Amino acid sequence: MYSKRVLILSQTNKRFAQKNKDLCGMVKLVNGVSQTEVSMFVTNAETAIFGEWWLLLACGKNLFAKKVENLHSFSASLPLQNLASVGCLLVKKEDKCYEVARAKVGSDASCDVLAIKMPSLVGEEQTSPYESFVASCQNFYNGVDVDSLKKVSKDKYKCVADYSDAFERFYASGQNTNYYDSVKAEIAKVFLQFPPYYPLTQRYKHSFFVRIDFPTSEKFFVLGILQKEGVVRYICYGLPAEKATVGDKDFVLVENSPTNFWMLFQDASTGQITTIDTTV
Repeated sequence: MYSKRVLILSQTNKRFAQKNKDLCGMVKLVNGVSQTEVSMFVTNAETAIFGEWWLLLACGKNLFAKKVENLHSFSASLPLQNLASVGCLLVKKEDKCYEVARAKVGSDASCDVLAIKMPSLVGEEQTSPYESFVASCQNFYNGVDVDSLKKVSKDKYKCVADYSDAFERFYASGQNTNYYDSVKAEIAKVFLQFPPYYPLTQRYKHSFFVRIDFPTSEKFFVLGILQKEGVVRYICYGLPAEKATVGDKDFVLVENSPTNFWMLFQDASTGQITTIDTTV
């Protein structure tokens, strides 16, 4: 059903990022005739520390572990997979295994399953299971209505999940309608919930961008729309990045102050990833 997935890695351990920077990256899975091709690029990782980098993937119930030799340009092949539900972990193996970043898409994708099985997947058994860590966590917010705070936060990010669901419904329906018309209600809610990102709004004429902070890290990404003659022509997804080469033609480096972005441009009519019309 799904021929392509693009996942944005969310940093979960600052120790493995360069000083005063956030590790960030993208993982892309594309189904071919008989194989699923995986590609990844990661920036701002601290590579001077000894150890091995691994990418763990969960496609439904199928789990895979791939050793990563080059964080800036990694590719691998898997047996053909169903991409309806995908989770991934970026892992550093030193004296033991450490989760560095994670991403998932689809209601059944579980990074937690990968975290639990991480030591065995990369051949390193750990003495402190993930379950023990979770069980040992305590509530240090006595006297504060934590449930209420969590609900407020969850409600805010629900609009992002709703947009993701609308995205998936469009491709599941056979793509027979105008993409933006099918998702504009969900996008409008995202624009209302998150603050404007003015550096990109000022860069592109007739555009509007918002900044969406990850709830579990200091990272963020941007979502925006570009118009021409009053009609939305492109939907844009941007992840902060250093200026570096990347082997995937879908990603475009947008140089801007104070932050550069790796940007994906989606045709608002067809929903397909495309190159930007420079006249917009």
